[in-house]
Amino acid sequence: MFSASPLRLGAPDASERLFAKVGALGEDLQLMGSVPALGTGAIDRSAAGGDDARRDLHAIGFVPLPRQCSASVSSSLVTMIGRLVDAGLPAAFVLATDAALALGARLCRAVSTFMDEPYVLVEDAWAWQIPRGSAGWPPHRGMSALLERPRPELLNTWVALSDASIDRSCMHFVRLDEDPNYPDTLASIDLGSPLTTRPAPLTAGEALVWNANILHWGGSCSLEAAGARVSCSFSLVRADALSAMGVRPLSTDLTPLERIDFVAGQIATYGDGQRDVSNELLQWAKATVALREHILFPRP
Repeated sequence: MFSASPLRLGAPDASERLFAKVGALGEDLQLMGSVPALGTGAIDRSAAGGDDARRDLHAIGFVPLPRQCSASVSSSLVTMIGRLVDAGLPAAFVLATDAALALGARLCRAVSTFMDEPYVLVEDAWAWQIPRGSAGWPPHRGMSALLERPRPELLNTWVALSDASIDRSCMHFVRLDEDPNYPDTLASIDLGSPLTTRPAPLTAGEALVWNANILHWGGSCSLEAAGARVSCSFSLVRADALSAMGVRPLSTDLTPLERIDFVAGQIATYGDGQRDVSNELLQWAKATVALREHILFPRP
């Protein structure tokens, strides 16, 4: 038995308890979807970024993608995230919804299309609501082990659910060839010259894909910005590298409790120090992850 947190969410029924709390937000949250469908069919090259996307990803390290979801889908996800945060829950719980999982699956199809080889959606995702006067995550890399540049084993994707202008916490990058620490000292996050900083503003529904080695961060959300910056991210692993990378594929066909367990894993990984993750929720997430590991992969 795992030790209970102050909210007594360390018991075996932790997922059921938290799911009940999320479900109590009511039908307006639309936890399991009921927003306009994104579809599951093939994506043509223009919708996947065009013929130049793979070339630019190789040359620069990141590439923007055209709109990946409609205004109605992005605004629905923004509303869901707002209600979650207002209820004292992390924005990451939006990842339990049909709409968010379908968006991750669409991004995977888009990337597989322009890369001309299959990538797999994996259990690595997050969601943000960055209010005015705050900033996104500081400079970091998704991976400090060197990846194959022409066909990276790990790609990060990021979707602007609200507009993400320069004054509204858009993403910033240091291009691979302008990074003094690429490829030899990737453990360093020295930004180098300010002249190498490349902002990547997006409008709602547009996305970014980047080599996980690239140095990147979320900018500041100005007090004069139009509103909070709202976004979500997903990670993709090249199909033939899945075993070597040691990550699990993310199924979009999960039960409600499996979705909550997935979100718990993301909170346990990324939640420490996040403004919308309380210590109680962090301890619940860690207990849930430990319990999941014990059930799925028991020691002999």
